[in-house]
Amino acid sequence: MSTAMSTATTEPSAPPLVTSRRERALRDLTAEQRRSQISDGHRLIRAVRTRPFQLYSARRHATRAVTVDAEEWLAAVMPALRAAVSRTASARLDTALARARKRMNEYGVRRVGSAEAVAEALSDGKWFRTQRAHMGRAELRDRVARALRHGEPVELVFPVFSRKPFSPVKNRGVAPDTAELHSLARCAALAHTVAALSPTGCRFTVLADGRKYNRACGTPGPVVAAYQDTLRRWVTDLGADGVLRVVDYEEWVARGLGAADLGTREEYYQRRAAALADRYGRLFSAHAPRESLERLAGPADPHDARGPHDAPGPHDAPGPRGTPAPHGRHDPHGAHDPGGVGGQLAHTFWSIATSVHYTALGTGHQDLPDGPCYPDAYQEAYALYVAHLGRPLTGPGAGGLLPAAPYGRAATDPDLHLALREEAWEAACRYVAISLTDRDLNLVRETAPRAVKLTIHGKPGELHFTTAASRDANMTAQHSTGGYALRDGRARPTFRYRIEREAAGETPVLLHGAAGRGGDGPHLLPQARLERMQQPIAYVDDPAPLLDGTFPRLLEDLEI
Repeated sequence: MSTAMSTATTEPSAPPLVTSRRERALRDLTAEQRRSQISDGHRLIRAVRTRPFQLYSARRHATRAVTVDAEEWLAAVMPALRAAVSRTASARLDTALARARKRMNEYGVRRVGSAEAVAEALSDGKWFRTQRAHMGRAELRDRVARALRHGEPVELVFPVFSRKPFSPVKNRGVAPDTAELHSLARCAALAHTVAALSPTGCRFTVLADGRKYNRACGTPGPVVAAYQDTLRRWVTDLGADGVLRVVDYEEWVARGLGAADLGTREEYYQRRAAALADRYGRLFSAHAPRESLERLAGPADPHDARGPHDAPGPHDAPGPRGTPAPHGRHDPHGAHDPGGVGGQLAHTFWSIATSVHYTALGTGHQDLPDGPCYPDAYQEAYALYVAHLGRPLTGPGAGGLLPAAPYGRAATDPDLHLALREEAWEAACRYVAISLTDRDLNLVRETAPRAVKLTIHGKPGELHFTTAASRDANMTAQHSTGGYALRDGRARPTFRYRIEREAAGETPVLLHGAAGRGGDGPHLLPQARLERMQQPIAYVDDPAPLLDGTFPRLLEDLEI
């Protein structure tokens, strides 16, 4: 097949905006930076597979939960968090200055300046896991110095906090909880530290990218808007709105691109998503996702994240759509390359499968930003779907329990499995398409050229920032539930999947009094949303401190 024809089927022709920006992206970004990135989903799938029936039913949740007054919770937690932010920022500031003095030779200076001190703060193991090969201290110092020379604040941009997905194995509701609150506190402490070290201050911008990835996951717009609104209110409650802001990623991009270029971006994304689905969809089998994705991840990608430029030959075609390809057939582009587009799609499928707002399995939530999320039948069917996600529906390895399908479907109906797997595959294609589109456009670098980009996925040229304490450093707030470990006489923040917490018998903490006491005002609106959704603000391993009134004392030495 000719190169021209294969290009049309694997990667759409690029308009001038994309061509010019892609050239700069190829110059400025490494191959790893240009790939789509998403958190690994295998741990959660394994957790669900081993305990599919461990989610609390509505009755069990009600009997196990501890209910506390929303005002009393706020009065205990928010002052403790503000004090922890201040205490942490002060300690890390001193640490940054001391380390900068020790590394003057590495920086090539005889006297520590603001740029060196800020670079040390942005290399602090308290917050970062950046590999030296990804960004060295001197390179980081030089980036900071450029902003200082222009009289600009040290700008940090951090794409994160998309939304809490409709995923009962991850959460019991889609509002922010203690996980997001503690992650914001970590961001606030870092921002205050950098602001104190920089003569021009610090501007830490959280790019909440829920609307960007709604193209893939389909979370209703009002849910994303309410999620972002709560984050902004909590930034204010933490006393951090002078150094930390939460900005909708799509609005931020729109200000940088303008209306015409926004239209070009969307058109290019749509064509790219269609090309991915056409090019790789023939290799995916909803009947046997594991086997087909292993084959799909095999091709080498000669153009890194931009996609292979050869179409599959006639001997590489799979079976009919939705059935497994014959064993051993795969796209023969050379050596195994899981980092190519096929590998990215395969990796994304396993992660996004527990984040899609599935239309084939309605929640009954009515797409509102509050209200109970998961009927018992829904969460049972969802957990069993995830537990059996890797199994073929027919042939060797099939069988076992199938989802107890709600809403009139037969319990053993494989069509439900097929429909959900197809939705996850389509979402994976759209996720990779929008990620690669924005990397081709080099949007973050073009919109904020002197900013230091933070990331939850370590890669060259970016700082790997951890939004949770070290023991849960691989978890993110939006894909987990927050809580506290209280059994050792102190309150330690924890980030866990809901199914892990409930399998361990943890206690949900519910709020009351917010919805009926001015809950639509600014002070209690986030708590009112949780209350109306019957979603825990946190889980605890020991409810006694909440019942005997000693919980506030345990928060006195809170670490973030």
